[in-house]
This record gives sequence, C-alpha cells and structure tokens, in this order.
Amino acid sequence: MHPHRLQQVVGSVPDTVDADQRAKLLAHVQASDRCRVRIERVGAELERALDGVGNSDRAVDLARELDGLERVQQRMDRRLTALVEELTSTPRAVVYDDGVPA
Repeated sequence: MHPHRLQQVVGSVPDTVDADQRAKLLAHVQASDRCRVRIERVGAELERALDGVGNSDRAVDLARELDGLERVQQRMDRRLTALVEELTSTPRAVVYDDGVPA
C-alpha cells in the first residue's frame, strides 16, 4: 500500500481503540510497509540485473521473489483493510422481541 494511502487508512481508526487493538493495527501497518519496501528494493535489483549488471539466473530468482512479494503485499493490504473496517465499524446491538439488547 502506498505510504500516503496507508496513512489515510490508519488515520480513519478512532483514537478510542484499546491498546491491544492499537498494537494489532501497528503490527499490520509495519508488515504492509516492510513488504512495500522490500518490493521496491527487489524491483530495483531486478532492473539492475536485467540491465546486464547481474546474470540471468539471478534475474530469474529476483523476478520470482518479486512475484511472491507482490502477492503477499496484496494479502497484507487486504488484512489491514479488514482490520481497519473492524475497528472503525460501530457495533450493532441485537434486540430481541422483548426490546432488550442481547
């Protein structure tokens, strides 16, 4: 997730979340951001390898690593988005026929 978008998503979480929820959110954010940084690094290294600086075997290895990282990034971003949705949604009280919340 792009850093600006990541900041927007995290900024939508209310300050009222408890410490455990905040820690979980931070872990998701850090994992997503670390993945993005690794994608950038591996992508740049792949470009150098394809420019003739490295050998073809190394280029293939880097391409495979990049492919895996990009798929992991999508998964991490989905998990982060789901967590933010969970933290920002207001719980609905279940009301039974007697009018008393569950």
